[in-house]
Amino acid sequence: MFRVSRLFLVLAALGALWFFWPFGKYDDVVQVEPPQPDTGGQLFTKPLSKDAAAPEAKPGQEAESKDVAAATPGGAAQQAQPPESLLQPKRFYRVVVQDGGSIQAGDTTITLAGIDVEGLSEKCEDSRGQAWPCGRFARSALTRLIRGRAVQCGVPAAGEDTNLTARCAVGGKDLSLWMVTHGWAKPKAPASTALTEAAETAQERRLGIWR
Repeated sequence: MFRVSRLFLVLAALGALWFFWPFGKYDDVVQVEPPQPDTGGQLFTKPLSKDAAAPEAKPGQEAESKDVAAATPGGAAQQAQPPESLLQPKRFYRVVVQDGGSIQAGDTTITLAGIDVEGLSEKCEDSRGQAWPCGRFARSALTRLIRGRAVQCGVPAAGEDTNLTARCAVGGKDLSLWMVTHGWAKPKAPASTALTEAAETAQERRLGIWR
């Protein structure tokens, strides 16, 4: 009898506990995670191991890197420009005009750069269909321009080549540009904008070989 009463009291206590237990009371409570330490905006804060091996270079990558370093200003193996590309002004005296696109001073023959001219024996046909010695006229025009004055050309700093192709000037006038402007020469491809425009103007005005 005593055991039954004791069992009854235990069940009554459990029932009371079940009835008064606050189920669902804390369902709306939001759990807040603890703040994370500031990493300075870096995703990975773990330092790399000193023993970590560097990535292996791909075949040919090392050679390519050396080539880039060589072409970069200040690189240890910077490639030097060839001496022929370094030009210096030089005056030529007692110049003889060979044709509308070349001159000679002593043993040096200089071809005017950037232009094409008619040969000395070439003939052109005018708007009326008549042939005329345009090659000789072109030489005469260049001779009158120079008039025995010294001609200054940009020549390579190294070497003493006796056959040069250069831009030359006399009295501040570029010989190649002057010949094209007056219709005695044509621009050689690839031509500069100045030569191209000068040739178009000369052709429109029917100057020189365009007459």
